Amino acid sequence: MDGQVPGLNPFLPFETYIPDGEPKVFGDRLYLYGSYDRFGRGYCSGEYHVVSAPLADLTDWTDHGVSFTTDAVPWSNADLYAPDALYHNGTYYLFFCLSDGTEGVAESDSPVGPFENARQITLNGEAITGIDPSVLEHNGHVYYTWGQFHLNMGELNDDLCSLKPESVHTDVLSNAPGREGFHEGSSLRKLGSRFCLIYASEYTEEAPNSGARPTKLDYALSDAVCGPYERRGTVIDNDGCDPATWNNHGSVIRAGGIWYVFYHASTNNSAFSRRARAERLAVDEEAGIIRQAVPTTNGFLETLRPEHIVSPVNACRFFGGAYLTQTDDGRFPCVGLKNGAGFAFSPICFERGNYSLTLQYKAAASTRVRLYIDTDCAAEQTLPACAAIRHETIRFSAQAGFAPLRLEIADGGTCAVYALKLESL
Repeated sequence: MDGQVPGLNPFLPFETYIPDGEPKVFGDRLYLYGSYDRFGRGYCSGEYHVVSAPLADLTDWTDHGVSFTTDAVPWSNADLYAPDALYHNGTYYLFFCLSDGTEGVAESDSPVGPFENARQITLNGEAITGIDPSVLEHNGHVYYTWGQFHLNMGELNDDLCSLKPESVHTDVLSNAPGREGFHEGSSLRKLGSRFCLIYASEYTEEAPNSGARPTKLDYALSDAVCGPYERRGTVIDNDGCDPATWNNHGSVIRAGGIWYVFYHASTNNSAFSRRARAERLAVDEEAGIIRQAVPTTNGFLETLRPEHIVSPVNACRFFGGAYLTQTDDGRFPCVGLKNGAGFAFSPICFERGNYSLTLQYKAAASTRVRLYIDTDCAAEQTLPACAAIRHETIRFSAQAGFAPLRLEIADGGTCAVYALKLESL
């Protein structure tokens, strides 16, 4: 009963926390470069892992292990923040930044590393400072973006570690009043004939740049690589993934003929312990339009079926104080389930008929739960108190069609749900 369905969000093993994902296609595989969180710790760590999947099957992800560590950085032992990668003239380059604000580049003959020969990114002979590098090669020129609150951009020299002074632009995006709400996490991409910047955004329609939590990935477009850029909208918002969620970081890519957005979601009632997620995107390249996606359970699966519902980790929304955590024995329950709290899965493809939902749970006191299909209460049942994990089955009926499934605590003490099993009867 307890397990993980390949391809569902979050699409990596539940114990793997890779935020800040930059997806890149090299050959016949999709690679994801990101930071590496450790559960229960703060932002990031001293190492990177590269993960990849064949374009023919994006449910089959491989963790290639440690690709780079802060021990390989000659000038610092700070934690490694968000990276990006580039294949250029037969070599793979890893662009990285550290929690002390320095940035660098390392290289490898493999997209998964190990990356070596780390050197600092400089401007006029001085090390630049900032976070979250992004890199794009266009017509033989390599462009580099970095910064927080104010986005900088410039062209790299052939050494790929020094910027051409005359090419550097500051405030390409900004969180200043009336601007684009730029917080951090820039990702420079092409969208059809235009240049596109994906970024973590503070923007709100009511009060642009008001310092809202940067849970949104917004996008801005320009006809020229260095701008000016115009904010066009939101790609995805991870608000609701955790009661204490703070930031977002990711990018978009066309892989196997389908557009995706890669992003992350925090856990453990914190801004940290962030897991990689992905959603399909509707993109009009010619018009320069990205239709906003919403967090789903589906991930890389086009259709979500009842048998896919096996873990609360795959839920796409948590509310009322509920959140995911990790136990010392390697389990991943949803906890904080009290009155009005719960979690939901994106629309499931139901057939008309009877179903059962079996829960693995613990409850400090007798707890009444309600099960909703879309907005209709499909069942209500009391779970007996139990100090050890117990199984309880809820039976209900469903109509044919796609509908979200939501579990909500109606009354009783705080409980934890460890696993689920949804079956047709």
